[in-house]
Amino acid sequence: MTAHAPLFLQAFPAAYQAEAAQLLANMQHPRSPSPTPEPDKLLLGGQTIRLIRRQYGLTIAHRPESLNPIQCAMFHCLYTRHHDGHVREQHFAALLAPDQPAFVAPFAAQLLGEYVLPIQEQVRTFFRHNRAILAAFLAENPAYWRKQQNRSRSYWHCYHRLQYPDWPSYPINRLAQEINAEVKRHRRLASGSLS
Repeated sequence: MTAHAPLFLQAFPAAYQAEAAQLLANMQHPRSPSPTPEPDKLLLGGQTIRLIRRQYGLTIAHRPESLNPIQCAMFHCLYTRHHDGHVREQHFAALLAPDQPAFVAPFAAQLLGEYVLPIQEQVRTFFRHNRAILAAFLAENPAYWRKQQNRSRSYWHCYHRLQYPDWPSYPINRLAQEINAEVKRHRRLASGSLS
């Protein structure tokens, strides 16, 4: 395990630390001096996690087929932080199926703050199949969710305004509205209120 592994371990809840440590035992990180954690400390099921920023040179010397399902999901999650957008998109595509572990939700939420529209569109598919875990994570981290929505709007303004001239027509804004409705629903259910 490299010296950087503890920073990557912070991205996963305590119940999955042994699985993550096994996965990271074969991690190589030759080009980047140190992974940088996101400044936000986030909650996942009441536990503090820290996501990592974009990574350069991330290599985990495993093939996904050799991993158990949890480690395979972790493998793909970590590669959603790769510096190459095509690599991020390819690995996130492996996480779009229903019934993903809850630890995938923060990585999906992180991708909503991207400027790459095809990756953001993948989050729509993830949300449709994994509403409960994404809504629970965002309900637990409202400031982070606001930040991701603000990033999305900023990137729309910079990169997508010609294709989508008004903010309401932007597909990721519409997705954010769907997610907001689900987050509100989750909060009502969590508080025991049915109204």
